[in-house]
Amino acid sequence: MPMSVRLRINGIVFIAVLGLLLSLSVAVYRKAFTPVVRVTLETGTLGNQLDPQADVKLRGLLVGEVRGVRADGEKATLDLALDPEHVSRIPSDVRARLLPKTLFGEKYVDLVAPDGTPARAIRAGDVITQDRTAVGIEVQQLMNDLLPLLRTVRPAELNATLTAFSTALEGRGDRIGANLARVEDYLRRLNPHMPSLQEDISRFADVAEVYGDAAPDLMRILRNTLTTSRTVVEKREQLAALFTSTAGAANTADAFLGDNGERLITLGRVSRPTLALFARYSPEYPCLLDGLVRQEAASAQTFRGGKMRITLEFVHPRPGYRPGEEPRWGERSGPDCHGMPRPRVPAPDVKLDDGTTRVAPGAATGRPVSATRAEQRAVGSLVAPVLGVPADEVPAVATLLFGPMARGTAVSVA
Repeated sequence: MPMSVRLRINGIVFIAVLGLLLSLSVAVYRKAFTPVVRVTLETGTLGNQLDPQADVKLRGLLVGEVRGVRADGEKATLDLALDPEHVSRIPSDVRARLLPKTLFGEKYVDLVAPDGTPARAIRAGDVITQDRTAVGIEVQQLMNDLLPLLRTVRPAELNATLTAFSTALEGRGDRIGANLARVEDYLRRLNPHMPSLQEDISRFADVAEVYGDAAPDLMRILRNTLTTSRTVVEKREQLAALFTSTAGAANTADAFLGDNGERLITLGRVSRPTLALFARYSPEYPCLLDGLVRQEAASAQTFRGGKMRITLEFVHPRPGYRPGEEPRWGERSGPDCHGMPRPRVPAPDVKLDDGTTRVAPGAATGRPVSATRAEQRAVGSLVAPVLGVPADEVPAVATLLFGPMARGTAVSVA
């Protein structure tokens, strides 16, 4: 074989051996030949500074590392490689927390074993979840809230601040000690009053809660007061004129009351019985007004078509006074609507305390006081020959005129 070809083959073999050695070095660095137990961790979020090769610890002991991190937008999945030597100490129901090594360091996976009877040891292919207990959530939330603060407070500036603080305290230990002793003395004197202070603080919390509930109303009142104040300022001239006019009106009213005070008192004293009578009969007002409204409609119905349509009824007059009887106004029946707004027709006879001892004829006997249809037919049969018309054409007014005569009642037409 020619020398040049042999040199080329040697070069290629050397490069291949060099690449193989580099690949083996990388594989050894990544522990590709180290036996591990692979499990999966599912968590809601990754947080920051969690990379592959991150540590996996159990009670502070390193038990594995993170080999891969995947996220699908809803959850994150971590591939954990556990050391077979420590697998027997890890229960299958273990939970995980993502915690930072230091305030400014990268995160690691902290495995938390639950309390109680331990479960079986974890196996390859098991899936563990993030710690959802109250403590785990609080710790995770604390770390998530602390990270923005640490980013805002820069480490270099924090170091400078702490250095300045240390320099300011240097050489002042005695004074600081004396001040601490003085504070201790104050606290010792304050301790006996702590129950009262606690009660005051508790009551202050109640008062603050009440004010918190009333705060929207108080703010609304303040806003309304601001609007009222602006209106008063804008209308101050009109208010001044109003107060001036009010002063004049007050002077006039004072003079009027001074001159007519006795008269007003007398008017009130005289009007009191009348107003008391009106108050007594006030229950009649609604039915009276309702009856007047109905009477207006009845009046319009009576004169419809330009003709008057009424039913005229004759009643016996009230009896006169006998010797020894005197008129009096002693009726005290009180408020009574007497059937209003729909009164009875004909109206019943009512005995009034007017000084008479008798009642109207027909009231005691119950005889009718108005013509009936039978009476109209009877009177029509008697009057028809006189008028020269058929009995059914006798006008109704003839019954009203001749009916009382037939019953023995005198009728006069003025």
